[in-house]
Amino acid sequence: CSSLYQHCETLGRSIHIVNLDPAAENFNYPVAMDIRELISLDDVMEELGFGPNGGLSYCMEHLEENLDEWLAEELDNYLDDDYLVFDCPGICSRLDMYLTYRPDRALFTCTHAS
Repeated sequence: CSSLYQHCETLGRSIHIVNLDPAAENFNYPVAMDIRELISLDDVMEELGFGPNGGLSYCMEHLEENLDEWLAEELDNYLDDDYLVFDCPGICSRLDMYLTYRPDRALFTCTHAS
């Protein structure tokens, strides 16, 4: 997302990046919406005693269950012609998660219905 953000800035286009990675910690671009406001991997690991893999799976389930309410509320802050980029957990390191959970399906269903 960093390269995309820089490229758009160079072109004078404004984009808003939505972080859907509950384990992400450092960004070198502004994050408009952040899943960690809803749930974070660190909190899940600490409070529920899950490891990183179980914790990330739990976070994705929680996102899917709360997507309509959380995302709809956040999207109210943007105009219809704003560009939103969804930054998801890395697929290479979490391929099993994408085979098991499909937050992208729920996300696109939610945004299309809004």
